[in-house]
Amino acid sequence: MFPFPKLIQLLKDKSIKDFILIHVIFAILAAITLLFPFPGVLVDGKLLILVILYNALIIVGFYTKGHEEWKSIWLFSFILSLFMVFPDWYLAETLGALVFPPGGLPMIGGSIPLYMAGLWSIPFFIILFIGKEIQKRKSLEMTYGIVSILSVMIFVSSEITLVTLPSWSATVTGMTGNLAWYIIMPELFLGLTVFLCYEFVREKKIWMKIVGAFAVMIFYIGTASFFYFLIETLLL
Repeated sequence: MFPFPKLIQLLKDKSIKDFILIHVIFAILAAITLLFPFPGVLVDGKLLILVILYNALIIVGFYTKGHEEWKSIWLFSFILSLFMVFPDWYLAETLGALVFPPGGLPMIGGSIPLYMAGLWSIPFFIILFIGKEIQKRKSLEMTYGIVSILSVMIFVSSEITLVTLPSWSATVTGMTGNLAWYIIMPELFLGLTVFLCYEFVREKKIWMKIVGAFAVMIFYIGTASFFYFLIETLLL
């Protein structure tokens, strides 16, 4: 039997209700922005607009609704998203495993679109928010498991769907559609590492959040390199 009473009780939680509302609004804005043509605005411009809109919605949310935990989650997510330009740059330039089509806006290092500096903040915020809500109600072990599964679901769906815009595409041998096999485990570890690191730095000063985000970024580069070597070099 579906636990409707528990679902209703969850929806009474102001933070969860506001989280759902903001993401419904963002989904509508994203659909309008991506589906309708805007003169002179290419895909990279549309995605940059959406990144700005998402972060603005979250900021307005925690300032107007008083969600202090949102502020902490968003700050860490955004700092880490800025650092995630480096793994994308590494995958594109050094490994040649990733390519971003040129758009109408300047690109970071000539390879990475501007929107990538903030795009990662979206999945990071969602993963951390849901992870913290689960942690309040369930065991830590279950939280880690759900965070890992949620990370794979979000990142894999992004790899599969965003190519249709087009946003980016993988250029490796081991692939299913646009999903590169080597990146699945690193992205699982990424979501879990983001959650673990946030738990450690969430009540610490800003410089610790920066150090923590930097460490997560380095770990992701390491796991991506290892699984790229394992799958693309040794197995294929």
